[in-house]
Amino acid sequence: MKFESIPNEIFIEIFEFLSIFDIFYSFNQLNDHFNQLIRTIPLHLNFKHIQKSTFDRFCKFLLTNPDVKNQVYSLKLSNKDTCGQINEFLSFFSLDEFIHLHSLTLIQVKENSLQKLKSILPLIPQLHSFHLLDSNDIQLTYPLPSNLQILTIPTLSSIDKLSSITNLTISGCSIDQLLNYLFKNAPMLTYLNIQYLSSYYSTITNYSNVNFTKAVHLKELVISNFQYKFEDFQFLVKYIPKLITLKFTGTYDLDMIDANQWESLITSSLSCLETVKFIFNYIYKPNDSHMEDRFNQFQTDFWIKQHQWYTEYSLSNYSALIYTVPYMLNSYKLDIDSNRYSNQLINTLNNVKNLTIYHAAIRETWGHYFPNVISLTILPPEYTHRPTLGTQAVRSLKPIVDLSNLQHLSISSKFYIKDSHVLLRILQDSPKLSSLAISVRALEQFAIDKELCEYLNKMIKKLDIYKYHSSSFKFHHQIDEFCKIFSNIEELKCNIVPKDYLLFLLQHLPKLSILKAYLWKINDYDYFYFWFKKQTSKLNLLFHMNYIDKYETELVVWINRNIN
Repeated sequence: MKFESIPNEIFIEIFEFLSIFDIFYSFNQLNDHFNQLIRTIPLHLNFKHIQKSTFDRFCKFLLTNPDVKNQVYSLKLSNKDTCGQINEFLSFFSLDEFIHLHSLTLIQVKENSLQKLKSILPLIPQLHSFHLLDSNDIQLTYPLPSNLQILTIPTLSSIDKLSSITNLTISGCSIDQLLNYLFKNAPMLTYLNIQYLSSYYSTITNYSNVNFTKAVHLKELVISNFQYKFEDFQFLVKYIPKLITLKFTGTYDLDMIDANQWESLITSSLSCLETVKFIFNYIYKPNDSHMEDRFNQFQTDFWIKQHQWYTEYSLSNYSALIYTVPYMLNSYKLDIDSNRYSNQLINTLNNVKNLTIYHAAIRETWGHYFPNVISLTILPPEYTHRPTLGTQAVRSLKPIVDLSNLQHLSISSKFYIKDSHVLLRILQDSPKLSSLAISVRALEQFAIDKELCEYLNKMIKKLDIYKYHSSSFKFHHQIDEFCKIFSNIEELKCNIVPKDYLLFLLQHLPKLSILKAYLWKINDYDYFYFWFKKQTSKLNLLFHMNYIDKYETELVVWINRNIN
């Protein structure tokens, strides 16, 4: 069977495993059959973490093939480490050109970009999902598309036309904002996700004289960080009578960890509730014997037999953690002397993708196993001067973490890494590892280990050697050796003192696409800016500078290596 004779249905299934950019670069103009086929598939363009060369190339392709814009159903643009990707895209295109655009996501958007969208957003007839992520300084105050149903915003500002919103995610708000504004202006709301519910955002101090509106259609409520008292939550749920699913994370308030109070509240005010998932983390004094008693209250017939809401808990010297199973968040912090108490026959930590673990906990943990971790951070014990990280600790990781899925590893710069075999062993056991945060001094120490250097060169594409108030490269031979070891690096975060080292990195790292450099004590900001602009004028790159304090200036360089 010839390649071209494979049924279209199979090709479409294959396309699901490829990025949109790879599909068009590989199949466009291959022949008439593939030209027609790739112009029938819906496009979900995600420019987050995309190299500038890929971004430029696909924008050029869209400009020369305007019919392809009709295939775009979702679009994600990010300013994070990209030197204004959102503004650049909007300089090429007006979003109302994408007539089938259903979903738009903007990450770290700036006010000037939003102003460009002000008159355009309402003109995108199919847009039903709009997300502003990592943009906490933005106030969204202008009209939204009339058909919009799914919305993510930083805060509850004075937005018009919320009547069509059914799904809302907010970075931060207060209880009175929910009751006095949101429930009144978004009557069709069925799903609400709040990252921080706090009195910090409050505008009302006395609730007694206010007539609040009930959210009669709200079925699911997610609160990631609850910063009120239990009695405040009792007040809130009176206005959510039809709630079916509650996902709740509370910290540091002992009053929240009272199973009897929760049982009474659920029975009296949440009669429709079917699913409860919670995580309570409490910092307490050593030898507090009452914590286990509190946790065991969640094992009564009400929780186990009547609702099948199961919990397990973990105790360490200074903290107590209880959660419904399976553990619902993707991040977990494994403390020193942390012991897990579970009656479950299955592992309940499958959702954890990002794990932070203390060095001592590697050897002393009981019962924890994380099979799906993709990001691992290893921290030293507090108040310990230069603790040693040795091969025994690496061997002890295996019963705790499945390293076969690991993509990012962060090792605190406070560690003294005993020998090169520590890092080599992790690289050998982690075939998907491509991102590393580590002390540059540790890397210099092991530069004579050829096998380790070969692994680093082959595997690591993203490297973070930043340490506040410390130069990454003190001597020229160090940066020269670094560029040889990491010749395949694509993203780098570091500290620079001599400004010429910036140019050296750009010239000697041929695959570098993003450089985030923190410059030490720039006395004349404007002079440096124009000097760097002149020195790099022949390179195909964008950059921006951000003054942090008198010691550091952040420079982000977005590089296109494919110069046409």
